[in-house]
Amino acid sequence: MSDLRAGQPRSTADDLWCPFPSLTNRHADQADRQSLTWLARHRLLDGQPHRAMRIGRQRSGHLAARTNPEVPADMLRLLSDWYVWLFSFDDGYCEDRERGARPAPLARTTALLARVLDADLAEADVAEAGLDGPAHTFAAALRDIRDRVAAQASPSQLFRWECSVRDYLHAQVWEAANREAGLVPGPAEYVAMRRHAGATYTCLTLVDVAAGYEVPSAEADSPALRRLRDITANLVSWDNDLYSHAKETAGGQGRHNLVEVLALHHRCSSAEARKSAIAMRDAEMAAFVELSRTVRTTGSPATAAYARGLGLWLRGHIDWSRSSSRFDAPPPVARH
Repeated sequence: MSDLRAGQPRSTADDLWCPFPSLTNRHADQADRQSLTWLARHRLLDGQPHRAMRIGRQRSGHLAARTNPEVPADMLRLLSDWYVWLFSFDDGYCEDRERGARPAPLARTTALLARVLDADLAEADVAEAGLDGPAHTFAAALRDIRDRVAAQASPSQLFRWECSVRDYLHAQVWEAANREAGLVPGPAEYVAMRRHAGATYTCLTLVDVAAGYEVPSAEADSPALRRLRDITANLVSWDNDLYSHAKETAGGQGRHNLVEVLALHHRCSSAEARKSAIAMRDAEMAAFVELSRTVRTTGSPATAAYARGLGLWLRGHIDWSRSSSRFDAPPPVARH
């Protein structure tokens, strides 16, 4: 294996470098089945059978199982349900060709969804929040997830998760504004916003909650651990972009993909931009390895466990992405 410090990427096009063990939670299949039942019960994709089938095929429970391989079955189910909510909202609402390119209506929807996270919101208030049919179903399901997280998390942990969800919702409006304007963001803007738009922080804030421990607040909010979370979110986002690039460009949705951002702003081919993206993520992975080692050595046992959990998240996301149908490019249209 080549030395990254010498400028040679460790990854190949088919094998992204990640020096952490590959593990899978033994409750993966059960989580898959239960989350699909949860999806149907909350009617998140009613009237969209092709999208519901797609969610079923991509095995969201296995994403939760690979990224959180050591949590108990009930917590794995909560994580899997949350991932299903995110995939369903992304596919069935944010990337809908009508809703996903209209930032003003989407801004109202996401603001009302953020209101659902408030502790003082009664069930009747959810019903009267002024959301349309599809958005209302997402609101009710989001409240279900929020209440289940609250039952397991400390007030500080719950607050961090709620803040990350609000940031995710706001970032969807940014994406919609870009779609409406036909705009591809610059690399610096893209990197900063992609971490939120991809919902990665909403998952990382649940790592310690699901595992049954809590990182002390002084360490959770420290510059070192915040930087480690940022690097993790970058890696998950960029790896996702590398795996999804073919599908997104085939569907005309490439403007929010690192490869296309680099290709446009560096005026190079997609192949050259892909090589640059791989080099970026390998450098970021090297930074993660170094900082993670420091955090695990100098931090409390809970902080060390959290840093280890972030490494498992990176490995699990790669493993799931390589085998999931979520990133399959659509077949070419036959010409007659």
